[in-house]
Amino acid sequence: MPETSLPAPEIDGVAVTCECPSWSLMPQGDEARRILEARAQLFARKPVKVQEEERSQFVCFRLGASESYGVAYDYLEEVTNAMDITPVPCTPPVIAGVVNYRGELLTLLDLKRFFHIKSGEDNESKAVVVVKAGGVRVGLVVDAVEGNEEFAPARLAPPLSLMGAANRIYVQGIHQGRVTMLNIGALLADPALQVDESVS
Repeated sequence: MPETSLPAPEIDGVAVTCECPSWSLMPQGDEARRILEARAQLFARKPVKVQEEERSQFVCFRLGASESYGVAYDYLEEVTNAMDITPVPCTPPVIAGVVNYRGELLTLLDLKRFFHIKSGEDNESKAVVVVKAGGVRVGLVVDAVEGNEEFAPARLAPPLSLMGAANRIYVQGIHQGRVTMLNIGALLADPALQVDESVS
């Protein structure tokens, strides 16, 4: 079968011919091939998925005139109005007393006394934040509930140095420089904060 050839391309009526074989257009030498192979491997890699930052919801509340604290939803059971509190004798000052909570005695913790926060104006319409960890349930007496927010545990700043060393273990960290996130697990594990509910 006779060979057929395609007409040479023309530019402005002038035929253009190329005497270069196709293989000559490829990179020559070991170094050039190595660079091409490296580039091919780079393009063949699958894109790495960026791990999403873990974020959690928390309830924010105020203690005293302006200090904000937070409790993660993992420990939150309920937010309710303050109830009739029954004082319990021979307990630390941080124990506000006990209340009847759904047929059971619930210990109330006065966080302002615990963290040495000035009381400010006396507010009769206090709230109780009921939390639970490690099988222990307590109510945190707070001055006002400020709402719900979202935080990233990995982005929390360390507790403020002005806190006592003993109190810093009960703080998970500082959210956006203004909200002290409580370590409820450590707080409720402290034997000094537990009340013998059989005492009348």
